[in-house]
Amino acid sequence: MGCSDGDPPSAPTPNPASPRVTSVNGTYNGVMQLTSGPSGSCGTSDIFTVTVQNKTFQFVLNQPQVPWQPQRVFNATIASDGSFNAGTGVAYMRGTASQGHMQGQIVGDACQFQFEADSDGTF
Repeated sequence: MGCSDGDPPSAPTPNPASPRVTSVNGTYNGVMQLTSGPSGSCGTSDIFTVTVQNKTFQFVLNQPQVPWQPQRVFNATIASDGSFNAGTGVAYMRGTASQGHMQGQIVGDACQFQFEADSDGTF
């Protein structure tokens, strides 16, 4: 018959699977930890929870140590790249949401936090 080099033909390399696209919508639960501010009045860590619907969410930062602004309300819209940035004046909230994970920074009038949370993916 014909000549052979002894090596069997190699199998074609499968294409890597495309990353699974997931919606950013859902309820995110995690922890926010103090990064700057008086720990006695700001706490050191708190539960962080937001519900994202139609790529938007609202987060209320309670800051009882600031009598002139005891709450800051952040209304955020998540951009197509997963980023969000919301705020008024010196206070802001920014971060990213992607593949069921959200992380970012919250800067209030007296305290600053960083947060990480994961989505339950319910909707």
